[in-house]
Amino acid sequence: MRRTIRMKILTAITLGLSAAAIDTEVRAQDCDAVLNTGSIEITQGGVSCAAAGITTINIFAKSYDRTGETDDLYVSCIDFGAGNTGTTSVPIEIAIYTDTDGGDPQAPGVDMVEIPGSRIVGELAPGPDGLLQVSYGTPVLLAAGGVYVVELFIAASADGFCSISGNTGPDAQTFIRTDDCGLSTYVSYASIGFPDNFWAQQLVGSTNGDQPCDCYTGSDCAIPRPDEVGCDDPLCESVVCLIDPVCCTDSWDETCAAYADTLCNFTGFECDLPTSTIAEAEPCGSDTNGGCNMDIPAFESIASGDVVAGTCHVDATADFRDTDWYQFTIDQPSNVTWTVNSRVPVDALIVTTDCVAGAQVVSSGSGECPAINQICLQPGTYAAFVAPDTGGGNLPCELTDFTAYTAELLVEPLENCPGFDVCEPGEASLSPNSSQKLDTAGIACQADGVTVENTYAVSIDLAASDVSGTDFNVSCVNFGCENSGSPVQASIQLWIDLDGGAPTSPGTDLELLGTRDTVITTGPSNFQSVSFEPPICVPADSTLVVTMAIEPSNDGYASYHGNAQPTTSPTWILTAPCGINTFTDLVDIGFPDNNWVVRIEGDAGCEDDPPCPGDFDGDGVVDGTDLGLLIGDWGPCKGCDADFNGDGEVRAADLGLFLSLWGPCP
Repeated sequence: MRRTIRMKILTAITLGLSAAAIDTEVRAQDCDAVLNTGSIEITQGGVSCAAAGITTINIFAKSYDRTGETDDLYVSCIDFGAGNTGTTSVPIEIAIYTDTDGGDPQAPGVDMVEIPGSRIVGELAPGPDGLLQVSYGTPVLLAAGGVYVVELFIAASADGFCSISGNTGPDAQTFIRTDDCGLSTYVSYASIGFPDNFWAQQLVGSTNGDQPCDCYTGSDCAIPRPDEVGCDDPLCESVVCLIDPVCCTDSWDETCAAYADTLCNFTGFECDLPTSTIAEAEPCGSDTNGGCNMDIPAFESIASGDVVAGTCHVDATADFRDTDWYQFTIDQPSNVTWTVNSRVPVDALIVTTDCVAGAQVVSSGSGECPAINQICLQPGTYAAFVAPDTGGGNLPCELTDFTAYTAELLVEPLENCPGFDVCEPGEASLSPNSSQKLDTAGIACQADGVTVENTYAVSIDLAASDVSGTDFNVSCVNFGCENSGSPVQASIQLWIDLDGGAPTSPGTDLELLGTRDTVITTGPSNFQSVSFEPPICVPADSTLVVTMAIEPSNDGYASYHGNAQPTTSPTWILTAPCGINTFTDLVDIGFPDNNWVVRIEGDAGCEDDPPCPGDFDGDGVVDGTDLGLLIGDWGPCKGCDADFNGDGEVRAADLGLFLSLWGPCP
């Protein structure tokens, strides 16, 4: 799992880098010194500032204390973790500084002086988290006794998330500065809530002089070796030798190495292919079931229980990737599982099939062999999609062991999917939104594409609604949401705003009326629903606040979904991990046209008397008996009537609110 704090509100590695300064040439090892402070294993991403899931400018730093050293170090290479989820390369710059005061770095010109000749300018190509390397033609001197800082500048991305990558440590601190998120000088990850996130990095060089040394480690396929044939990666060797057989019979020369550098951006693995029940109609090398990727869309049909034997290929020179679309229709909510076995990485997706509007990825599979994609789907027509993920590498049809795959579709009908309660229409439907269309992604505090705790709010003024002057019995809340990962726990809560203004926070000016736990299901734009049984009675002419609290995701981006159409309510966000501890209007943090879509259903008038918070025994008076009941619920008690502030516990804050209600009910 990548883990960077991508703030939508503050908001690799395939070495296909376009800048010559980024070293894509593999060289023999002869460096004799490595300077690092921890592991260079890549297990997670870094913390970055981003807007709407797209990273802004971010600058990262890591310090090296050589005050106890006696030998000078001449740096020939820097290995560092980074990744780019976008489709376009992003400019980067890396440089080494002397730290003038020896403490934590602050900023260039404050306590950092750049070492001449240490700056390398390049580009970060699209690719997953991994270890990159830059090299110096003239080594950079890090004299014994000094403190030094390696700084990486990553420009704003056009369409993805770009960040450093690393592991959980232990290691020296990782630092970030980014004006777009209000960090003008360096702060450590630990100081902003990420104590277990460290940048993988090391400096490689020599203590024996200022001549460059060879410091690359990895596959030898991109190394010209005129006296040898083949290379150490069987799949890469096969790809290259299909194009130029001489590489496997006579000499692995510069031409062979160049082919490897261009075409070998992935590797294969062992994988058993289950017995199939049907065969793909498309021969390898053809394109007859490319779905929405074709000028005239075409699909193959698949049914539950089918195990299809298919092939996929990539022609890197023609910039073509074979994509296979298997179409199916379900007429009731169903749990759908798409399992793909392949000896190369694949994208195993469930996608929509409206090619005119544009197909959308509903969910993505995970795993290597097999890749498994499981999701609960609403009735409709979808496509089970499979395509090789070679990182731009070549996968010719002649490599039959690697082009073959099997894929199985299983459909299990259900009454309804989690997160989609069955709600009967009420007498009245209230919404702050002028349109219920879902076409605008939500804003969230996130960690490398994986969202942390976020709570959203909108308000509805009952006095200005169709049910003004009467109580309103809420039976259902419909809400827009999105989730790129597995289902995430959430809760929909109804509150009365005690002062009628903008909400501040639970327990401050919000009084809890009711809670319904749910899940945010996988999908790019879902209009989910929760039912309240019994209904929640909202007093006449109140300001009703609807909130959605989403728990941290394990593997995706979960948020609200909405539109930019006119609305009578702002959308507010509260997210402690990003330092927003009270509800804040999205307009105030730079997102004026991003509105959460919410609609509530209910009936005018309540069958029972209006609620009297604190009167737990229903005798019409908030008194000592009710106090005893509150004390009995003391401690963790999610959903309890005594949990006035809705934080899942009955504590002193709830007691204070209870005492303010003392006496006869209104």
